[in-house]
Formats: sequence, structure tokens, C-alpha cells
Amino acid sequence: MDINLIRNFVEVVDACSLSEAARRRDVTRSKVSKELKALEASLGTRLLHRSTRSIALTEAGEVLYQHGRNIIEQVEAARGSIDALQHEVTGTVRLSIPTGLGELYLAEMLLEFRKLHPQVRIRVLFSNRVSDLMGAEIDIAVRVASAVNEQLVARDLGAVETALYASRDFARAHRFRQPADIPHGVLLTPPGDGKTYTITVSNHSQDIQLHCEPYVTSEHFPFLKHSMMAGCGVAALPRYMVIDELRAGTVQRVCPDWRVSGLGDRLYIITLANRRPPHAVKVMTEFLQARLRRFVE
Repeated sequence: MDINLIRNFVEVVDACSLSEAARRRDVTRSKVSKELKALEASLGTRLLHRSTRSIALTEAGEVLYQHGRNIIEQVEAARGSIDALQHEVTGTVRLSIPTGLGELYLAEMLLEFRKLHPQVRIRVLFSNRVSDLMGAEIDIAVRVASAVNEQLVARDLGAVETALYASRDFARAHRFRQPADIPHGVLLTPPGDGKTYTITVSNHSQDIQLHCEPYVTSEHFPFLKHSMMAGCGVAALPRYMVIDELRAGTVQRVCPDWRVSGLGDRLYIITLANRRPPHAVKVMTEFLQARLRRFVE
């Protein structure tokens, strides 16, 4: 069997359509269709049930898809190992990074990686929620979480502290002694389950449940930070989001003895349990481990 035809078949299944597979490869749909027909002819069996709007694997197609993915991964791993012997890194890395850390810091880091390894292609997804790495076609995910699926390989980089922050002018004008003193209308937080929800704040001796109705809620931490910097209120943010502003004095920590719990407290680099990952994935993982440690406690 022609491995290029197998790769084409796997890409069609992953893309869920011939048209999308063609778009990703920047070729015509007819070329993808001809390659698929050639593979089916060489095997003497039908691999896909095709209609104008969808595709479905036949029993033979399901078998070939599972083996085909493994074959491609092994070929890429072998190619990466050979590249390593030649001191040149090639291949593709599919990366998922959180919005806040990704937009503020990781984007520049990936450009640095690109300069170091110009032959590596990088596909980046900005997301806080990807959990199925294989289903989402992700090689590496950077996540702030409290726990990680035990079926994945998680490299724990260290603790991430989330606390309450405000712009310097807002903090000077509104001096809150305890988190419970903060009015509902000035809180800026990640979204909860409804209009009013509970966040947990802790100090060295106690935990308090704050029943709040935030002024602004968003999963997009850069937006929460921007709102906080504009003087809209007190934001619950990971410390890495404001590390530069704290040093410059433009942001102050509100109720500094207290931290926010339940929003993820560890920074992880997560990969699939692959004993022989492609060399480019291994190099990217090591690069991120070294660069991300400055954001943990």
C-alpha cells in the first residue's frame, strides 16, 4: 500500500469531508477523491460511505483508519529521529494554548521557537477547554488546571496563584479590607453557572464562599485584564496575567492576604501517552518546559 494514499485517507476521516481535507492540503477535491478511489481499488474494498454532505467509515475503513494513524505517527517519529541525528528538526506540531497566557506571552515564545527551528510547522489553537487531544488533533496542550486526565501525560510545571487585582487608581479609591467587602458590581471574573454564583477565596487560616453577581464575566482573560486596567473593577486573574504591571506599579493586589480557589492552580504541559512522539513534538515540549517556568510560583 502507498503510504501517501493512507495519509490522504486518514486526513479525509479527520476532516470529516473530502472538501475540507482538500482545503487543508491546498489541493482540489477531485484529487483527494481520485486518491481515495485508488486506495480502495488497491485494497479491493470500500472504505467510506459517501454522500453529498457526510462520510462514514465502513468496517474495513475503521480498521485501516486505526492502523493508518499508527503508521503515520511511526513514520513521523522515525523521520524526527533521523532529523535529530542531523541536528535539524522538521515536522508539524499541533499546539493548544490558553487565551491569556497564549496571547500575552506564548505567541512571542512560538516566534522564538520558529527562529530556532524554521523547518517545523506550527498549528496553534487558542482555547481553554480542549480535553480530547486525539479528537481535536492536538499534540501538545498547555493548561492551567487542578487535575489532568490520568490517560494523558502531564508535566507539572508548578503552582499558579489566582488573586484579586485592580488598577492602581481604582485600588487607591476603593480600599477593601476583606473580599466580602467588595460589592457585586465591581467584580470581574471567569463565567460561572448563572447570574449569581460562588467563588472561593482563601487565606492561611480560612476559606470563604463569596456569593457574587459579577459586573463582567468572560473566559477571555485578556478582556478581563483590559477591563480591570480601564478601572472597571476588581478582577480575579492568575498572577502571570499581571506580572509586568505589578512590577511597574500600575496594578495592585486587592486584599493581598487572600487568593481565589477553584479556577485551576497548576500549570501543565499535556501530551498523549505516546512512547515515541515525533521529534518536533519532543523538542517543542522541552522548549515550553524551559520557557514557562517563570510563570509559576
